[in-house]
Amino acid sequence: MSTSISLEEQFRGLVLSLKEMNPTWMACDIADEVQSYENPPRLRRDALRRKINRILRRGTIKDKPRCGAPRTVRTKQLKKTVKRLLHLTRGQSQRKVVSYLKRNNIKGEKTSVQRVTKLNLKPFKLRKAQKLSRMKRVRRVACAKQLIKKFGARKARSKWQWNRIINTDFSGIFTIEGYYNSKNDVVYAENSSEISPNLRNASISKYPVGVMFWGAICTKGLIPQDGPINFTQWLRDQRPKNNSKRFYMTGELYAKFLDEEAIPAIAEVVEDLDEFIFQDDQDSKHRTKVAMNVIADHFEERIEPDDGDAKFADVWPIENVWGMLKEKTRAQTFDNLDSLVDFISLEWQKITPEQCEAMIDKIPKRLAQVIQRDGNQVYKD
Repeated sequence: MSTSISLEEQFRGLVLSLKEMNPTWMACDIADEVQSYENPPRLRRDALRRKINRILRRGTIKDKPRCGAPRTVRTKQLKKTVKRLLHLTRGQSQRKVVSYLKRNNIKGEKTSVQRVTKLNLKPFKLRKAQKLSRMKRVRRVACAKQLIKKFGARKARSKWQWNRIINTDFSGIFTIEGYYNSKNDVVYAENSSEISPNLRNASISKYPVGVMFWGAICTKGLIPQDGPINFTQWLRDQRPKNNSKRFYMTGELYAKFLDEEAIPAIAEVVEDLDEFIFQDDQDSKHRTKVAMNVIADHFEERIEPDDGDAKFADVWPIENVWGMLKEKTRAQTFDNLDSLVDFISLEWQKITPEQCEAMIDKIPKRLAQVIQRDGNQVYKD
């Protein structure tokens, strides 16, 4: 800083000296002289002439004195208050901060709060996560330790068994309507009256038509390979023809689905079921005797309910697969269920066995993160 000031003072002294030696010279003449030097200032000629003109008018090499008035709005106190109100506070907004300042007679308007916020803080959207009580967090840690102990923590060790896991699960509901974001879905116009109703209105069904799938993942790839099983259609086919009421899945139906659809699909990919370890989620219908007997009839090993009885949606890779597919359909609107099913199947086939193996390999790492975070939610790497 001091070096740049001394150079400026030297330049001002040079200009004033040239004027003193050549009283008839104007600013343009001095500019011509300065630009003829070996190292002239890096300014265009017009800018250099204006600068010389200002120096001649002032007649001194000293800096122009500043007013030195103290800040009256964005003071240290205001910055500290704004940061305290916003930092790591859920549901907070700049509008609420301005209201707080006014209630407490602190000088600061919306613009000042915005400027203070831009100094250090950035807004981050909340991430959706499964609801975890204290008991569930404790249970997650216990199950994570047990699974790592049984199936290994490192791929290079002989204890590693994760390459034998078949991780299965049902998806959430995929609807034919795309995700609607009222904050981003806007139409620009000079006046709202010029917007036609078909542009202005966002038609949303109260109960959109949707479909639920079943699928699995192992180191050999996704199961089934050509697309997940349309469980909604399968369940609809099980309903008696004379029964028009809504049909729900039971333990018996889950056992039937495993025997007729899921296990044959797994056998097509892995060939020898005895070499693999079956895993499904901890729904009570999956723990019925009839369902567990079907699994025992086809698999030598499975992840026992006591070991996997925890909310592990952030650990099992099949949840990642459903999440990726949800993201793909987020901005899509489909004409009917068939087009939705076709789209899901097409995207499903794009996920390679190499990607599946990489996701399986990350299971112990995620379990370790569950332990490190005392059972709290684990997010993407």
